[in-house]
Amino acid sequence: MVTSTTRAVVLAAGKSSRFKTKKSKLLSSICGQEMLLYPLHALEAHQVPMTLILGHQAEEVQAAVATAGIKDVSVVLQTEQLGTGHAVLCSKDTWDADNILILYGDMPLINKELIGQLLEEHAKAHAAVTFCTAYVLDPHGYGRVLEHDGVFEIVEEKDCTDEQRVINRINAGVYVMRRDFLEAHITQLGKSSVTGEMYLPELVAIACKEKLGVKAVSVPYDLVRGVNTLQDLWGVEQIKRSEFIKYWMARGIRFELAQSIHIDINVTIGAGSFIGTGVHLLGNTSIGEECFVGAFTIIEDTTIADNTTIHSHSVVQHSTIGSNVHVGPFARLRQNVTVANDVQIGNFVEVKTATVGEASKIKHLSYIGDATIGSKVNIGAGTVTCNYDGVKKSETVVEDGAFVGSNNTLIAPITVGKDAYTAAGSVVNNDVPADALAIGRTRQENKLGYAKKLREAMEKSPTGSHIEKMRPIINDGDDEVLQFRGAVKTDPDQKIGFE
Repeated sequence: MVTSTTRAVVLAAGKSSRFKTKKSKLLSSICGQEMLLYPLHALEAHQVPMTLILGHQAEEVQAAVATAGIKDVSVVLQTEQLGTGHAVLCSKDTWDADNILILYGDMPLINKELIGQLLEEHAKAHAAVTFCTAYVLDPHGYGRVLEHDGVFEIVEEKDCTDEQRVINRINAGVYVMRRDFLEAHITQLGKSSVTGEMYLPELVAIACKEKLGVKAVSVPYDLVRGVNTLQDLWGVEQIKRSEFIKYWMARGIRFELAQSIHIDINVTIGAGSFIGTGVHLLGNTSIGEECFVGAFTIIEDTTIADNTTIHSHSVVQHSTIGSNVHVGPFARLRQNVTVANDVQIGNFVEVKTATVGEASKIKHLSYIGDATIGSKVNIGAGTVTCNYDGVKKSETVVEDGAFVGSNNTLIAPITVGKDAYTAAGSVVNNDVPADALAIGRTRQENKLGYAKKLREAMEKSPTGSHIEKMRPIINDGDDEVLQFRGAVKTDPDQKIGFE
């Protein structure tokens, strides 16, 4: 096996200065995965041991690799960034294979097929050096590859003549070198008189000069695109996202406006599902078969069973949703929500850290937090679970078959028993037994003819002290002032109004 004789050296020590951000570019996310992990996973697929050359933010980069569970990785620090040749030289003590595969950590589109091809070509050619070239319309930033009768020269852009600058064959920066050649010649690399750096491409010229065998492998530019700026990052992510969408299209998924959809690497979608315009499918999300996800919905780290509909403009995070469920539009589910089969969660409903049982309904303008909702429960419009008292969170339990009336305030901790009812407009702060009806509201009182008297008083007194002039009208025979749907304002500088 070719790969059994190979060790990879991944160059990842740069300062990412052209990103103009504090974080290393290698930790930038591309479709839900750090940039550096793409080439590392491609190498892992060939069981190639790796040496990672780190410098800038080494601890953070190393932690990301460890979190991803990538094994057989040695880490070498390049304390001074003195060029690609110096970076490879820093890894010399880890060279334990016949061939050394060298590539950059900022090549997220490189794949296992290209790596396999490169290693096979190197073995067949018995070359000292095999390297990748590509043709690109805009070669700015890359070294140009010159070839004369099989002799190669790589000219860095800053050293190109005007004629050489228009050459569109570039050095991709991916090499396989025999270890004995590398050991014998890497110390021969000169230092730039301008930067003081050692440039690895000079080894190609050395191998050609000594007629040791050099093989150039032409590859598609998209697979070896480097990422040096945020614009490069944007372009690469467009390509990667398109790969995922094409993959799922081939498996029976309809994307309404594919170019507007964001999909991460670990997302899975069942056949027959529909993904609407502007949808974001993030993290470890799994969508079942024959599902409908409406426009501008965000779904993150969530599992959705078959035949479920997530209506437009909904946000669903860290949740598990059963089959034949309807969510939204404009709903939000977050922080470990579990929704059983046949549930309906309607518009402008927020559910947080809660379980909703089978065939229950929460259809309008409600907040359900830190709650356990049983099966076949109806939660009326405008219901709120008061789960936080400023110090701790408490739980609300609504048992099977209960009916919670509209505009209810359920003050936790509280239990609404099986098949119980709560009246609309109630504040419920005590447990409700099974089969009971709870009414937690003040008695309505109608004062016949008072509306006309109030209007007349307000018309006669557009300014000044309203309360004093209206007191004879609204006084009910004692010192209490009638409260109209709230507290009557007592500030003499304000007109009568309702809170």
